[in-house]
Amino acid sequence: MRYTAVTHIPSIAIKQGVVPEGAQITIAIPTYKRAQLLRETLESCLAQQTNSPFAIMVVDNNPERECETEQLLREYKAIPNLFYYKNTENIGMTGNWNKLFELAQTNFVVMLHDDDLLYNDYVEKVECILRKYNYDINALFLDIKVFSNYKNIPKRDSKKMTIKSIIPFDFSFGNSCAPTGVLIKRSVFINLDGFNDSYFPSLDYEMYVRLSYLGKTFKLFDYTLSLYRISENESMNSDTILRMSEKDKIITNDIIKSYPTLYKKLFYIYQKNRELLHFIGAKEVFKVNFPEINQKIRELKSKITFFDKLIFLGWRVFIKLHFMLKPKTTIKL
Repeated sequence: MRYTAVTHIPSIAIKQGVVPEGAQITIAIPTYKRAQLLRETLESCLAQQTNSPFAIMVVDNNPERECETEQLLREYKAIPNLFYYKNTENIGMTGNWNKLFELAQTNFVVMLHDDDLLYNDYVEKVECILRKYNYDINALFLDIKVFSNYKNIPKRDSKKMTIKSIIPFDFSFGNSCAPTGVLIKRSVFINLDGFNDSYFPSLDYEMYVRLSYLGKTFKLFDYTLSLYRISENESMNSDTILRMSEKDKIITNDIIKSYPTLYKKLFYIYQKNRELLHFIGAKEVFKVNFPEINQKIRELKSKITFFDKLIFLGWRVFIKLHFMLKPKTTIKL
């Protein structure tokens, strides 16, 4: 459900907060029946160590009143900058993601999934980057660290933040930007009519590409600010993993459609190898062993020649050099 469609579906303000004066950022959390994980996510937002004002907003896609999530949010009724909305009907995952941008009241929105976390300096570091660019940013993408347990958070050791501009060409090699913790300018998102669910489960990837065509899109390297939880979710479904591969190919092929024929021939060799790594990676990350995925891996391995592997190796060297040599802004910590 696109942005313009969800604006016609009401949401009830169960807890109406107050946006602090001067706040530029809303940490927006879409949720659906995961109260215990949501508690950890909220606590990571409330633990922010910063003097910069910001808002926190939870948008509940479960229309049922007095549910576990609503009871949880009552515990936070004293938090002045916290908003809690409940949709009057279930508008699906994509619809709820778009709803965040309708209901937010600040210039920038940070989408944080209801099982993911932020490091306690997220707001402070993002505000530092925004000030560096005079708040003239359409999107800021992040690297992430993966975790499975709230008590086992990965440590960081970097002493600098490196920011580089991101263009559509960069996304032709795949989506290296996680969906959690990404900062997007609200007005730009609305003008693009939000996430497009026809690209599910790669709708975040497709949105990032559209944003990159507008320019003023950046990625933070070397310093992690958000944490992505590996848990029991829809991404473990074999149909979703297969569909993601197909949608990713549609997105990348659209980026390179006007490129020279020879480039596209060489790129399709890269794409074939990358698809194989996608399925192998899905098995390892999500600890799954679906017969459909195993069959796809066997099929791809049978199609990839020794020459293809050499071409792919060349692509990987080229991609690494491409990102290494991009102009950068460094902020020492």
